[in-house]
Amino acid sequence: MDFKLDEHGFSWTASCRLPSWSGYLDRSGAYGGAGNRGTSDGRVEIVFAPEGRDNSPLREDELLLVQWLLDNEASVSEAVKAAIFEAYPALIADYGYTAGEQAELMPRILEPGELKRLIGLHAVNVHQTRNGTEPYLGFEFGCTWDDEHGLGVLTHGNRVVEVGGSDTARLLWMTEQDAEKT
Repeated sequence: MDFKLDEHGFSWTASCRLPSWSGYLDRSGAYGGAGNRGTSDGRVEIVFAPEGRDNSPLREDELLLVQWLLDNEASVSEAVKAAIFEAYPALIADYGYTAGEQAELMPRILEPGELKRLIGLHAVNVHQTRNGTEPYLGFEFGCTWDDEHGLGVLTHGNRVVEVGGSDTARLLWMTEQDAEKT
């Protein structure tokens, strides 16, 4: 992967294809907005250290965290999909849409595969927080039910830490807090 410093000079980014997310909504637009293809080919932005790191080039040990994602992409994506599916009924209740709005934006689904028509992966944030050899990963999604705040899932390896708004995927303090507990 060819990491480049982002336009603001805050984090290192690279584009990569994650096959497990192919066929989901295309969310390649700005800030996870809808892209122009309808469905994604699995191409996402990988962001290293979205918060709290200087802009020096990635070190070898940091690149190993990114490699862990690539090597374990299939299993971690299954854990993320399962967690979103499990949280989905509570998300429906939290948003409190009318029956008509819910039918359009957050329809009832019976299995995780049905999320394909509701969400699309925009970026994976690889955090620099250390807790063993597995990285903290923040999956940042666009979704049909919230154009402004999106959806985010934070994992430590294959373990899901939190499901929430897209900021859940970027917040360094969440990774640090979890690392202190485990």
